[in-house]
Amino acid sequence: MSQSPDHDDPQNENHSALKRRIATLEEQNAELRGEHSNKSRGDPYLLAGRAIRRLVSLNYRVEDLVGEYDRRTTSCDEDDSVQVQHTEEEERIYNSFKQLLRWVPCIRDLVYSQSDGYQLNTAYQKLNRGADSARGDDAASLKLAVASWLNEGQPTPNPPISSRDKSGRGFYNDSTAELLCPVDFNWADKSTQEGIRNYEHDFQVTAHSWPTFMYKDGRYDREDPTKGLFKGALLVRTFKHIFTSPSSAGETRPDEEGSHREPLYKRSRTTGERRTRSDIAALLGMRSLRFALSSCGSWRTVDDEFDHHQFYIYMINYFEHPPTSAAKASVENLLVWWNRQIFGPRNVSSYSPQIAAQYSVANTSAKR
Repeated sequence: MSQSPDHDDPQNENHSALKRRIATLEEQNAELRGEHSNKSRGDPYLLAGRAIRRLVSLNYRVEDLVGEYDRRTTSCDEDDSVQVQHTEEEERIYNSFKQLLRWVPCIRDLVYSQSDGYQLNTAYQKLNRGADSARGDDAASLKLAVASWLNEGQPTPNPPISSRDKSGRGFYNDSTAELLCPVDFNWADKSTQEGIRNYEHDFQVTAHSWPTFMYKDGRYDREDPTKGLFKGALLVRTFKHIFTSPSSAGETRPDEEGSHREPLYKRSRTTGERRTRSDIAALLGMRSLRFALSSCGSWRTVDDEFDHHQFYIYMINYFEHPPTSAAKASVENLLVWWNRQIFGPRNVSSYSPQIAAQYSVANTSAKR
């Protein structure tokens, strides 16, 4: 059984997959020999790749995603009668590949093309460079923005947050430390501050605890841990800063749900654009904002004891794999809340349509 999302020629599919695998081996061999081409081809891929870190995957490379698709294609062609079991990691990679097809349409042409190895690897390199470039641009932009937001807030950070030097952020400044502090600890407690700063084993800052900035008003209820989760004010501002415009990040506050003023940036958007995706919110919560608050000068997957990749997985699972129907309904309500914060309360039907069969017009028709 073919694993292609919407391709129906297994023979050509398998042929293309084998060509890509050969091209990958050739590229690795060239790297070992120190042979690198300085030629630049496929410049449009740089722009297309900028969506990858924002909408597709935190750290997978394009060749990893396509490689998983190729692996499934070739394994299915070898024995179509055997149901292949995949690991959780392989499922995540394949799901990311499907998102890659959705958000980076040029990938579809590459995957199903008969391009030679050089062309494929050049395109993949361009896409990866575009992805990493966008991550760097977001980090640099948020570095300034987060400093401005915190310095304008009350109480004023002491000392003020530097917009240029991140070494004074993280757990070296009480304002950023309080936001980064795991909700399982109380930053106001001096023993917590000393324990975290001294890396004591009882105060480890890991991906197994939600940071305080993830919650609305920074309030965590141990008896109701989902209350306010993913509703932090800085999360919303970060999302707007990257996905709408930097100026829009200060237009509304997350608790202004009753406002009927439609933001100017929303009016030009199409119905399909008035939807936030769960993994976008997760990416923003984990990667962009946490990195901006931290004292880490350059992006790394593991920052001290905090594994960003594991944290990313936790949040994706929260949105995409709710364990009960009640949890699923809670996620749906959370996404509606996000849409209202980003796009305003008008046109709610575009992201939360009514079930027409439940209303009076359908009822009238049924009883005639």
